[in-house]
Amino acid sequence: MPACLHLATLNERSFTRHPEPLPALTACLDGLDHLAKALGAGSLSQFVDITELELQDAEAMLEASETVSRSVDPETGLVCALEDMQWFPVSAGMVTLEALLNHLARNQPRELKGADLAQLGAELLYCEQQLRPLEHEGGQFHLHAVVSD
Repeated sequence: MPACLHLATLNERSFTRHPEPLPALTACLDGLDHLAKALGAGSLSQFVDITELELQDAEAMLEASETVSRSVDPETGLVCALEDMQWFPVSAGMVTLEALLNHLARNQPRELKGADLAQLGAELLYCEQQLRPLEHEGGQFHLHAVVSD
């Protein structure tokens, strides 16, 4: 079951799961983690939330033995509520995103050999642009792992 990451943001109780998938970021997550650590920033994978994947796995196991009633949280539109998910300060994510973006603008790192750096840079920039306005408001975010189609 392959997964893809999406950006999810939370400001006060306003939740947004951004529709743009992040396939290059998903595929390069290990390399980005190594690069971020080499740059002295935190890893991107620390910001991944797998709550929805875990709930889907649990539901699949239960379906084998009993009927599962699936309810959707009215606030998120997902099977999980805001409180079920892990959230991280936007300011913490911005440190990692800015370090990676600045490095990729000047270098072709060996940690990302073979990656489509233009696509990866575009996805990192997209995340940075979505998070920047929330940084000063004390917003939160995570990289939302979902089953890819």
